[in-house]
Amino acid sequence: MSILRLRQSRSIDASEATGKSTPSRFFLRRKERRRRARERKAATETDDLDLGLAKLNQRLGGNNTASRPRVARSLRVEPTARLARSIYYSSDLDGHAEPGEVVWVTVPSHPPQERSMLVIGRQQHKVLGLLISSNSQHSADSSWLEIGSGEWCGDSARCWLRLDKTMIVPEIEVSRRGILFPQRRFNVVANRLRSMFNWA
Repeated sequence: MSILRLRQSRSIDASEATGKSTPSRFFLRRKERRRRARERKAATETDDLDLGLAKLNQRLGGNNTASRPRVARSLRVEPTARLARSIYYSSDLDGHAEPGEVVWVTVPSHPPQERSMLVIGRQQHKVLGLLISSNSQHSADSSWLEIGSGEWCGDSARCWLRLDKTMIVPEIEVSRRGILFPQRRFNVVANRLRSMFNWA
């Protein structure tokens, strides 16, 4: 009797003894490979769906809090006086980020930090904004203007706005949440920019 027949007869005897048929190793491996392939396909489909929804949400100007914050790689900071221009309040939330809206940008620090800024102008597809901070040490600094509390600060703390430096960020790298700066306070900011930095 050949070795192959001997092995087959032993496996048949073992299965008859237990009353159950034992699946071959080949069958088990194939079943495992198919299961892994199904899991990979399901994971890929979920990733594609999440990516598509994130892109759609970004184009509509929404904010997907589940997605990882996008670090602003091309953020620039310029002296506000060098960017002097007309300043106006626009409360339109339907289109692009406009002056009077508060937006968020993830600054390239270690670790990356999400910071709020008040939009004061545009430069083609880029947004010009003044940094908002709740650090009370700015109260004695003339470069900072107190703006009080608002939705731009989650803990309702008093906040300050940096006037002498302006952040320039591509609009695609800011996060919009539908937060408008009160018009009366915006007018105070605009008048300060006009008197200090020759804005119109």
